[in-house]
Amino acid sequence: MKLELGGKGAAVVFEDVDVDATAQALAGAITYNTGQICCTATRWVLHKKVYDQVLERAVEALKATKIGHEWDEGTQMGPVVSEKQRQRVLGYLAQGEKEGAKVLLRGGAATVPGHEAGFYVKPALLAGSPDNVACREEIFGPVAYVMPFGEEQEAVELVNRSPYGLANSVWSQNLDRANRVAEALVAGTSWINTHNKFPHGVPYGGCNLSGMGGGVNSPETLLDYLRPQSVVRPLT
Repeated sequence: MKLELGGKGAAVVFEDVDVDATAQALAGAITYNTGQICCTATRWVLHKKVYDQVLERAVEALKATKIGHEWDEGTQMGPVVSEKQRQRVLGYLAQGEKEGAKVLLRGGAATVPGHEAGFYVKPALLAGSPDNVACREEIFGPVAYVMPFGEEQEAVELVNRSPYGLANSVWSQNLDRANRVAEALVAGTSWINTHNKFPHGVPYGGCNLSGMGGGVNSPETLLDYLRPQSVVRPLT
C-alpha cells in the first residue's frame, strides 16, 4: 500500500544564514502554487539571533508578491483552487488569532482587477505557541507560522512535535550541524539550504500522518508495487 498524505513542513533557520537569501526563499516557498503543496515550509523555526531580521525581509518579500491571474504578465502568485479552500485558509487565520497567535503579516481575501471571480488570498504570517491550531494543522495556503529557538535541540523538539512527517529543511552554513539536525527531524525528506526540491532518483515519501510507502521520483516507486520472492536451495 502507498499513501502520500498531508504535511506541516518546517524550516529550521540558524543564526549563520544569509538573511536576505533565506527570507526570500522562505517567502517563495509559501507563495509557490499559493501554498497548495503539502510539503512546503509552513512552520518557520528561526534562531533568536536572526529572528527579527529574517521576518523583516520575509514580510517585505511577501508584501511585494504580485497576486494575479496565472496568464497575466508579472503574476507571482495565483488563486487557491476554490472558494471553499479560500474560506478554509481565512478560517484558520481567524481561529489562529482567536487562540492567541500574533499577526506578523495579515492575510485575507484579495481582489484582482479584471478577475474579481478568482479565489485570491494574501500571504500571511502568524507567530506564537506551538499549540496554536495554525501551527498544528495543515492549512494548504500561503501561510506560515513562526517560532523562535535558542538551542539546536529546542529546534528539533519544536519540529518533531508535529504528528506529520513529510518534509522539512535546515538552513545553515555549518554543514555538519545542518546534516545532524536534518537527520534528527522526523520526516521522509530533509532538505538543506533549500525547500521544495525534487531531484529525480531521490526517494520522496512521508511517515507518520504524512503517509506510508514512498519512493516517488525514484525506482522505489516501482518496487512498492511488486511482491518480492526468494528462491533458495542448498549448494550441496
